[in-house]
Amino acid sequence: MSLNLDTTAWERRSLGDIARASKEKIDPTDGSVDRFVAGEHMGTDDLKIHRWGNVAEVDLGPAFHRRFHPGQVLYGSRRTYLRKVAVADFDGVCANTTFVVETKDKNVLLPEFLPFIMISEPFHAFAIAESKGSVNPYVNWSDIERFEFDLPPLDEQKRIADLLWAIERHRLEIAGVADSLSKASETRLAELWKAQTGKAAISDIADCVTGSTPPKANAVYWTSSDVPFYTPSEIQSDTMAVARQGVSVEGATTGRWLPQFSVAVACIGGDMGKSAVIQEPGISNQQITSVVGLSEADAYLLQSLLAHPLGRRAMEARETTTIVRKLNKSDLMKVEVPWPVNRSDAQQLVERKRAALAQTTTERESLRQASNAILAEIFGGN
Repeated sequence: MSLNLDTTAWERRSLGDIARASKEKIDPTDGSVDRFVAGEHMGTDDLKIHRWGNVAEVDLGPAFHRRFHPGQVLYGSRRTYLRKVAVADFDGVCANTTFVVETKDKNVLLPEFLPFIMISEPFHAFAIAESKGSVNPYVNWSDIERFEFDLPPLDEQKRIADLLWAIERHRLEIAGVADSLSKASETRLAELWKAQTGKAAISDIADCVTGSTPPKANAVYWTSSDVPFYTPSEIQSDTMAVARQGVSVEGATTGRWLPQFSVAVACIGGDMGKSAVIQEPGISNQQITSVVGLSEADAYLLQSLLAHPLGRRAMEARETTTIVRKLNKSDLMKVEVPWPVNRSDAQQLVERKRAALAQTTTERESLRQASNAILAEIFGGN
């Protein structure tokens, strides 16, 4: 996508020339605002604030005193590589580590154009380069206000901002559809979980195997990556992510083979209970126990049941806790899940949800690429 921009009238400006960090302060206990936004409430590469906290329910402490208003841009100044930039659509308070940025003069910089400056690749690269500290890197406003870019005239700013906000609204609409699909599926699965009949222990459904790590001392096992070696870090959605490391064919023989459509379940620590369906056969480490020998439809149904809050609760009820949380293979096999003889309706429910979510993911990615292409044409970068 190209905007065929004529940049001859664009002016080189620094961010500090045309925008400022608001210093408005409030006491969050004075009743003037109801919501607060912390770093964890802001998403990476997401201009919308979807979550917030209730001021009345938390003792915020002295750091939370920075007031923000609708239309102002919130920027997370800690760990700038997380790219947290959001536009407020309600009044609230944030910590002093979140910059509240606004335009100085609307006749020079349109407020609706400002956030796109701050999500551009050159701005992120500049902020990361200017960050200080290694454990929890941060950037000062005095640093990022030196960021320079070519500023379009007002009419061009409006044309660009209108297009980018239209893309952003469409992306949010698609995200809303995906959220609705997930909630509808979760409601139906809850009905299955609450049914009094039709349950079966996992041991009655299929076999379970616990992974093992090939000995590191034998270099032959680790000199190639012919076979995926899965760890809990690859359990990110309903399908196992591509393994970050692999082992040789010889190394795989020391482990327990996981065929396609195995359901991998993390069984220790903070990841305990997370699950995903394996598409590419391989082996796993000992932090994963897998249910093997399932069809594709049964695998995704079982994974959806285990991922449901009631499924997580059923697994947690059988965990043991010493120093860390743990779910032994024998205990996982005792977990009972809804498993009627005729599972076709439940399988189709899961498949429809997966297909719809895949489509929305594709559409959102296309929109993201279109937006990035426009930003790259304006500000440079990839």
